[in-house]
Amino acid sequence: MRGQTKKIMSVWSKYEQSQKEQYILFLKVYGALSNLFRQKHGNAVPYLDSKFQETVYARSFNSENVDIGNTPHDILSVFGNERVGIGLKTWMGTSPSFQKVMQLKRYKNEIDPLVSNGKCEELANKLSNLKNDRMKFDYERLGLSKEKNIYHYVTRDEGKFVLQESSYPLVDLDRIRNYKLNKTSFIWEDGTKKYKYTFADSQIWQLFSKEKQDTTIIDQIDIQIIDDPFEFLIQSYIDRISEFQKEKEDIYEVYLPLYSYTSGEVQERSGLNAWNGAPKSKGSGKLRPLNEVYVPIPIEFHKKFPDFFTNNITEYLDTRKNKPDVRFYLQLPNGDRIPALVTQDNMKALQSGSKYEQKENGKLYGQSDLGQWLLVDVLGLDERKLVTREWLEKRGTDSIRLWRKKGDYDVINIDFAPTGSFDKFMNNEEIVLDE
Repeated sequence: MRGQTKKIMSVWSKYEQSQKEQYILFLKVYGALSNLFRQKHGNAVPYLDSKFQETVYARSFNSENVDIGNTPHDILSVFGNERVGIGLKTWMGTSPSFQKVMQLKRYKNEIDPLVSNGKCEELANKLSNLKNDRMKFDYERLGLSKEKNIYHYVTRDEGKFVLQESSYPLVDLDRIRNYKLNKTSFIWEDGTKKYKYTFADSQIWQLFSKEKQDTTIIDQIDIQIIDDPFEFLIQSYIDRISEFQKEKEDIYEVYLPLYSYTSGEVQERSGLNAWNGAPKSKGSGKLRPLNEVYVPIPIEFHKKFPDFFTNNITEYLDTRKNKPDVRFYLQLPNGDRIPALVTQDNMKALQSGSKYEQKENGKLYGQSDLGQWLLVDVLGLDERKLVTREWLEKRGTDSIRLWRKKGDYDVINIDFAPTGSFDKFMNNEEIVLDE
């Protein structure tokens, strides 16, 4: 059954028909295995795990999973020059309902006084601005526009999945109205969306409804639940075991801290605050360029992973003066690619390239490029404000993730990582990017 809605969303129609069919097939197979996840059979409502949904969406539509720890968008789809951020969700029941869309625990101390004082207008504006700031973080990080992002969600009813899309805008601060404050929650609207903030868990919820003008029913698919999925899986495994011996994707992934690994803090005159260091010309009093930063690379990292940036970086550590900088390109998640290098004593700095050495396609690249994206565009740092680890953690990060194809040292991908990722990485602990 195709959508009977008042406004047709555009993203689903941009995918190839074969991609849509593959995605729907994945959903049908998973739904068929619903009894794997139940202690008692008999429930006719199929099950769908949200993490599986993210994985098969990215795979089916040749898109990228970009969630780095409760960031607003789960998936990035690129259509030529158009970049679309997609929030994925699934829940039981297609009738209108509030669903969790954002966690604000780290801002609880700022929100609670407004709740206690019953200041509805201030509370609505505070919550809306916090939500918008998180959204804008992803717009800058991923190179998204404000108007084209969507929610794609699957609701589950007896014997079927219902696929829907709805708009995913910022809260319209000029149209906030209809406040309702009670003992457990606060509700407000902006003319397009209706939101609820629950005090017990510091969560923002959004009302989803197929009746809304900005919502489209994409498809409705019947699910046939297998009575004994265990027998089915065992037999399938036996029949196909030889095909499961494929190698894992050839990706080399590491993490770096945005703070000094030695002190545990962001140094005032180096690292992300390198722009606050002494003037390059001694005695000149001239400030270093704004956003001139580098990501610190601990010597412990090089010793443990000597072959990430080059074949054997330990050769550069002892004979630094006789070796050139290690150069490559950093692929930003917003689609831009900037020249970068590992340099300084003990190869302790990851930074973007210097202007006098990097000029391509008529554009000059400098050491400020990485800082502009990392600190200003994405994290929203005010001009010449010192970065602290507390400030980073308030934004949900203190580390970056780097990855490249094995054997390819020319291009290294970069993105933010959740707080504590580098410490977990060095301790060989699991890092969950999208919990």
